[in-house]
Amino acid sequence: MKRIPIMAFVLMAGQTFAQQRLNNASFMHAPESVATDNNSYYIADIGEGANPTKKDGNGIIFRMNKKGDHQVLATGLDAPKGAFILHHTLFVADIDKVKGYDITSGAQLYNIDLAPATAFLNDIAAINDSTLVVSATDVNKLFLVHLGKNPRAEELVYTNPIKGTNGVVFDARSKKLYVCGFGSDNTPSGQIGYIDMNAAQKVFTPLTNRLGYYDGIALTDHHTQLIISDWVAFEKKGVLLKLDLASGRVITLNEELIAGPADFTLDAAGNAIVPAMLEANVLKYTISK
Repeated sequence: MKRIPIMAFVLMAGQTFAQQRLNNASFMHAPESVATDNNSYYIADIGEGANPTKKDGNGIIFRMNKKGDHQVLATGLDAPKGAFILHHTLFVADIDKVKGYDITSGAQLYNIDLAPATAFLNDIAAINDSTLVVSATDVNKLFLVHLGKNPRAEELVYTNPIKGTNGVVFDARSKKLYVCGFGSDNTPSGQIGYIDMNAAQKVFTPLTNRLGYYDGIALTDHHTQLIISDWVAFEKKGVLLKLDLASGRVITLNEELIAGPADFTLDAAGNAIVPAMLEANVLKYTISK
């Protein structure tokens, strides 16, 4: 296999911006992921106890409006993560299942079982109108989930495994699947990189040699930069990073540190909507383009 070039990085303080708490009350337990249809925010909450792998039935999906008012969309989940909206359906990764809910009624539409291949599904993205990709943090793998009348899942085979496979986002223009990892053995050894989905032999190619506890990842609307969240530590030390795809340069965006920046999303205006999992809030950050 060819040697993979690793771009140099520069970690530096970037522009700073104030954070805004979007929820007007403390109603969440452990929000791990948020998605938006630009009218409402859909929050996947692991539930009381914040155990990401326990089948305890206390996971909740909240819908919150832009005023910060909330209502329960669905209950009875175990530890929902990886919220993603496709075709009016909110998909979440719930331990070993991919579940889908109508974003208006909350009716459950999908319940796709990936056990025993994994017990820690994490993030979700769409490859096309009928195919999802979901990360499995515990086994350092990615799975393709094919929707339709008879949904099925298959492993996405690639070389150069990603430790603690976590955040995923797909660029339909370049056909690159960008992935970041949370690391392994309780060490911040996660990487940021991509897989060329057009390639016959798929390889995970790192974009920087900066390592971290990486969680969420998003692509800016001009397709030239990635935004990534890094917990840094299991306390209020988390950061949002911007990685320039052309140069590999990495800068830190926030000045005020975040308590567990989990799987975030970018809204239509380019704001980062970030669940601060350890303090049970959802925060908004304005990112200049």
